[in-house]
Amino acid sequence: RVLQLMNLTDSRLAQAGNEKLELAMLSFFEQFRKIYIGDQVQKSSKLYRRLSEVLGLNDETMVLSVFIGKIITNLKYWGRCEPITSKTLQLLNDLSIGYPLQKSCSVRKLVKLSAVQFMLNNHTSEHFSFLGINNQSNLTDMRCRTTFYTALGRLLMVDLG
Repeated sequence: RVLQLMNLTDSRLAQAGNEKLELAMLSFFEQFRKIYIGDQVQKSSKLYRRLSEVLGLNDETMVLSVFIGKIITNLKYWGRCEPITSKTLQLLNDLSIGYPLQKSCSVRKLVKLSAVQFMLNNHTSEHFSFLGINNQSNLTDMRCRTTFYTALGRLLMVDLG
């Protein structure tokens, strides 16, 4: 239901958004990631069967694609809202941590996604407003940039082992 709600709210972000709802969704993603995504996590066929029936998400790669889509959407529309930007970047950072030496590693799956390739190739303020340099840059903006580039750096290094 959260993923269905996310689709609805994301389609309306150009007009208006709700900060508290976005933060709640990010908390859901954080908990979902801890339980169902990762290299040390048992894959729950029951969960993926239900996600497939309701949303057409058949495997971890498709779920990761939804996560990255949400991350890009948040960074695009909420780039000037520090709580959402920070929590979104923490989710990206957490997803980028893995064990790339394993062939079925979720980080390897992540790097292959077109949305991740988009982020790796288009990390400018044109696409992500929090990266813009302005006279009002503060420590929080710099921390966000650091988290963003740390995650991107990890993703770039996956193929290098």
